[in-house]
Amino acid sequence: MKFSRVWAMASADTFDVPCIGEFVRSYLATSTVSVDPFARNKRWATHTNDLNPETNAEHHMDAASFMSMLKERGVSADLVILDPPYSMHQAVTTYEGHGNMHQISRVKDLARDILSPGGTALHFGWNSTGLGLKHHMEMIELMLVCHGGSHNDTICMAERRNGAQEVML
Repeated sequence: MKFSRVWAMASADTFDVPCIGEFVRSYLATSTVSVDPFARNKRWATHTNDLNPETNAEHHMDAASFMSMLKERGVSADLVILDPPYSMHQAVTTYEGHGNMHQISRVKDLARDILSPGGTALHFGWNSTGLGLKHHMEMIELMLVCHGGSHNDTICMAERRNGAQEVML
């Protein structure tokens, strides 16, 4: 597993932090079909969504409904990007008045369902839970981004879906 720790100024838009944006772009560069259910104004992925209709995302649904729609359509992604609000406070601040934001465990289950064997899930937040072993994932890269002062670090994770010996949960 690759590990790094860097310093960068914080931003409300995670991928506008230069090192985090590069982290995402490095995985997008080798991706054929990518999914971002919390895209805000980034249209980097093949399929983009954000609950807030005022963003530039392709769809404006709650993330679980978006992921369910992709699954029903038979989308198989080699990259899933998960950058949900990191706390309930962020969820309220970012999405107040735009619908239900409390389904992250369902979103993770659906992300695993549409992720092809050998595919990669990127996860951003204040914890390193990611999709984890429950979803047959192996961590391949971890980058801590220190923002200094009283700011929490941003934890950037890349996990690979194992294709062998899977048991559907």
